[in-house]
Amino acid sequence: MKKILIAILLGTSLVLAACGGNSENEPVNSQASSNGSIDLANGEEIYQQKCSGCHGGDLTGAGASGVRNLTYEEVLDAVVNGAGSMPAGLATGSDAEDVSAWVEKIGNE
Repeated sequence: MKKILIAILLGTSLVLAACGGNSENEPVNSQASSNGSIDLANGEEIYQQKCSGCHGGDLTGAGASGVRNLTYEEVLDAVVNGAGSMPAGLATGSDAEDVSAWVEKIGNE
């Protein structure tokens, strides 16, 4: 019984660690949004670094429907405040706006 519990805890830890992604010391191309525009290239880069480990390259991981067909506001809320087992603050400010716009665009194609 103890072995099963340890295996479950280890598996859960690995999944949660994978969702965290990038360390804050890694540079991210953050050239936009400071002027009020959205940088979809930056959004894609952030997604690949911090989100694709759990949500997959095709946006179908983590949950029955993944992150497809979500609105910009829904994605932004999840990125900033967390959702389910997803931690809050994976991206902030213009980076959060960029990744939310990219997810909405790709997820609705």
